[in-house]
Amino acid sequence: MRNISEVKPFVSELEFFYVPAVRVIGKEVRNGGVLGNTAPDLWNETYASGEFDRLLKMPRLVQGGFGWTCEYDEKTQTFSYIVCIMAPAGSPVPEGFTYRDIRETICVKGLFDESIEDTIERAKKLGYVTNWEQHGWNAELYIDEEEKNLPKTDCTTPWHWLLPVKKIS
Repeated sequence: MRNISEVKPFVSELEFFYVPAVRVIGKEVRNGGVLGNTAPDLWNETYASGEFDRLLKMPRLVQGGFGWTCEYDEKTQTFSYIVCIMAPAGSPVPEGFTYRDIRETICVKGLFDESIEDTIERAKKLGYVTNWEQHGWNAELYIDEEEKNLPKTDCTTPWHWLLPVKKIS
């Protein structure tokens, strides 16, 4: 199984990757529930302030950025949303940024512009299910080269889903 650092742009097949322990570093908001979708504003602020450019200059395992979701609260139906990069474990966190340390796992990378449900179903047909019990996160993966030249222009989800998975037992 290939390492997550080997993610390539413009691949039009479902792929599985080994993700070592990593540090996700970025800017964070609460999202969902009565708060609504706060993610677009966070992306806009992170770009406008130059903070996303600062993130992209850091050592990264994947040549892309993420919309990382974690820490879902069922009562409020909200979750943390982090505009971030995936850095090597233990990387220093610049002032003003937040981070999460993520344990090693296997992930599935869905197709560009594929729904999360379709990615989950396609992984299941190949013998994998989501592993949210041990890894309570999922992510939108934005690959640098695809951002410069979108594979599709009429997208509803212009990214790939990255989901922690495990083999069906």
